[in-house]
Amino acid sequence: MTTETQHGSVIVMDRRRGKLRAGQGLLQGLRVVWDHWAGSFRKNDNFSKIHGTFTVEYPEERLPMPQAYRNMPVLLFDDESGHELCTGCYQCQRICPPQVIHITQAKDPVTGKMVPAATEFIIEYDACMSCGFCAEVCPFDSIKMDHVYELSTANRASLTMRKAQLNRSISYYTGIAPGLWAEVQAGAMKKLQGSIKRRPDVIGLAASLTEKIKARRLELAAAAAAAPAAAAVSAPAAPAAPAAKLTPEEKAAKLAAMKAANANKGAAPAPAEAPVALSPADAKAAKLAAIKAANANKGAAPAPAEAPVALSPADAKAAKLAAIKAANAAKQAEAAPVSVETAVATAPLDAKAARLAAIKAANAAKLAAEQGNNE
Repeated sequence: MTTETQHGSVIVMDRRRGKLRAGQGLLQGLRVVWDHWAGSFRKNDNFSKIHGTFTVEYPEERLPMPQAYRNMPVLLFDDESGHELCTGCYQCQRICPPQVIHITQAKDPVTGKMVPAATEFIIEYDACMSCGFCAEVCPFDSIKMDHVYELSTANRASLTMRKAQLNRSISYYTGIAPGLWAEVQAGAMKKLQGSIKRRPDVIGLAASLTEKIKARRLELAAAAAAAPAAAAVSAPAAPAAPAAKLTPEEKAAKLAAMKAANANKGAAPAPAEAPVALSPADAKAAKLAAIKAANANKGAAPAPAEAPVALSPADAKAAKLAAIKAANAAKQAEAAPVSVETAVATAPLDAKAARLAAIKAANAAKLAAEQGNNE
């Protein structure tokens, strides 16, 4: 029955199916209730079915979870080596929105340097929002989202998960997300091998693998015990004991002798009458003293033969030595026309004594000139 109104048509439905007798309406209502109650026990496992309550008889039956389903993060470790993929890089800790991840990076017990492993890894499940950012940002594919969702408990402290509780094997994750792991497996395992090379002792092994840790320690102990024996067998005869350590004076004397030997190497032996050359400073001083003496005696009357200049024995000896050196130098210059500097460089002398002799000779010549002028 349709009724027209100002705003449109109104359809009136008459649910009465003829005239009901006493009690028939109640029975019809009970029938509807019965149909719904009976239908609630039917399994509604298809979208075409509009009746039924149970989709899956949980917990006896469980729906398969999609691979990308994320609930709570876990840490992966390699089944064969037992090493964790986590390197303690802090990337997941930095990106976590509620800041529920806490990491402590491992250190080498000998050198104290950082090691690519985590000694402690804590996730507060009671505050985690299952966003999956930690799994997305992890550069080593060590943190993944688990599919376990039955975490209800009356003890809140038990929801603070440590590394031993977070560890899951790669085979476990392959069982729940084979496609996702196949995409990253090659890169993740290559990075893991690089991390293992930098992990000493049992650092980086999953804490739950106590047997693997014991075996690893025994292997390292056996290798350490076999190393000295192998070195003793392959090593050559022990060298002679090193000489005693030289004193600084002995080192200086040895070095001077080596330098002298190198300087004289290949040089012809000096003849017995080899002249003694002067140093540049002594030669210059002797030449200057001679020029001064010549200037002082220039124009002066020659001194009588009976008026010699009296010198002390030491001065006379030094003057005689200076005269011999000057004669030898002149003789060498005539034999080989070389400069005074070249002659000086060929043979070292006592520069201090030669300089003193030149000064004394100059003083003697000056005194002689003064005596000549006075006479």
